[in-house]
Amino acid sequence: MRIVISAIVALLFFLGAASRNITPDAVTRATIWNTHEGDPDVLGDGKVPQDADAQPFIWKTKGILVFAWEEPLQLEKLRIYVGAIGNNYQVRAYLGGHLDETGTLREPEGVQTALTEENARAVDQWIEIYFPPGTMADNLELWTLGPTVFYEVEIYVRSPDATAIEKLSWGKIKTGQGSLSVLREIP
Repeated sequence: MRIVISAIVALLFFLGAASRNITPDAVTRATIWNTHEGDPDVLGDGKVPQDADAQPFIWKTKGILVFAWEEPLQLEKLRIYVGAIGNNYQVRAYLGGHLDETGTLREPEGVQTALTEENARAVDQWIEIYFPPGTMADNLELWTLGPTVFYEVEIYVRSPDATAIEKLSWGKIKTGQGSLSVLREIP
């Protein structure tokens, strides 16, 4: 009896780098010019409304969430889980610079490397906002242009350390429970 493992371990780790979410490691803060409810730290806790203990972060009018990390990274996409109130968004990526606490002044300015918009006003779902290829940044701003309920924010970067292949035990592979399947051929 021969065992054939399909797709030669998914084409040897999907032929290259995959993505990783850096939000849990980023410094997250909300600007203070506009009022909000909730702690911005809940935006990286992995919980959405389907989780009983999910806590929202709510902008009452509009506002800016700021994310910063230590070194420039190649941005791929931003994912946000929007609750019952959605709006329009802008995402601004920068190399260097710093937005002040009020959200009214960047000092120093830094270099803006991307400005993307999302105007679908979708609610109760994940929204994905893609960056132009090759966008490098060490901080970004998520602008909401009106009242919004957020549950989660994920910032994905290209990473040679990550893999698109899920880890599977040999038991899962044998029973066909992962994304890999094992076919048994009878001679």
